[in-house]
Amino acid sequence: MNPIVKNRKFKYALALLAAAFFWGTTFAAQSIGADYVGPFTYLTIRSYIGTAFLLPFIFGRSVYAKGKNTETPENTPPSKTGETASPKNSFFARHPLLTAGVCCGFFLFASSALQQCGIGYSTTANASFITAMYVVIVPLLSLFLGRKPGVRVWISVILCVAGLYLLCMKEGFTLSYGDIFLLLCAFGFSLQIMTINHFSPKVDGLKLSASQFFTVAILATVCMLLFEHPEKDALIKAMPSILYAGIFSNGIAYTCQIIGQKHVNPTVASLIMCLESVFGTLSGWLVLHEVLSIREISGCVVMFGAILLCTIPAKK
Repeated sequence: MNPIVKNRKFKYALALLAAAFFWGTTFAAQSIGADYVGPFTYLTIRSYIGTAFLLPFIFGRSVYAKGKNTETPENTPPSKTGETASPKNSFFARHPLLTAGVCCGFFLFASSALQQCGIGYSTTANASFITAMYVVIVPLLSLFLGRKPGVRVWISVILCVAGLYLLCMKEGFTLSYGDIFLLLCAFGFSLQIMTINHFSPKVDGLKLSASQFFTVAILATVCMLLFEHPEKDALIKAMPSILYAGIFSNGIAYTCQIIGQKHVNPTVASLIMCLESVFGTLSGWLVLHEVLSIREISGCVVMFGAILLCTIPAKK
């Protein structure tokens, strides 16, 4: 493999690792915020913050790009933006960013809402384990799309599931009413990962990230107005945790996901991103002074080994 291409893929893998880190460290913030506001209120404000956080970067980059291209080269072909769209093309085909934002935002909203509903009826251990099952669902969905993950990837998936079980499941596994919501949530996140993988090479990463958050914000706002009645004092108390989630989890992590998935296989991407469970456990140990058992440490080690197995190129 070309060293430049290999280095570029490594950078994209690091972007996905950064996303997993910020998602994992956001678990504590979500737990604190849930004590004061409902899930739709939390999701609404968090999504608006994530959208607002990205807008200055999008605007600044557009201004910079216009400054560099004030003069159009003579050999540059004329722009096709003024051409009349073919009547055969649908509205969404003519507006790929809108299509990508709505599709990715819908799956992200559905997954987040199902997760919040499921946590209320299940244990934290079950929630962590079942949600991370997208690491198995993504390669299964890839098979239906004609993609066949290699043997090393399937071995990594098995090891990752074993590591998740050691990390998250402290008691016997039983499927409850809330676990059904969490299983649907895992399917939702799998579809979101596959949708990001489909659209990320076709549209701008920052714009896609902002558009999907805006879609989530609109859907969550409707649900908030219908089902919840947030109070001012509760919002003030929850705002620090919402700000952390909106800036670091939404603004930075999901943008890293979109940028990273441009050149990373979706199955490998799901393996890297499921490390959020490891980072969540480690942040609880460092910040909340939670004690890690030998079993949990073993789960972290196994998961890291699975990621290394599927990401390090094999020697021919």
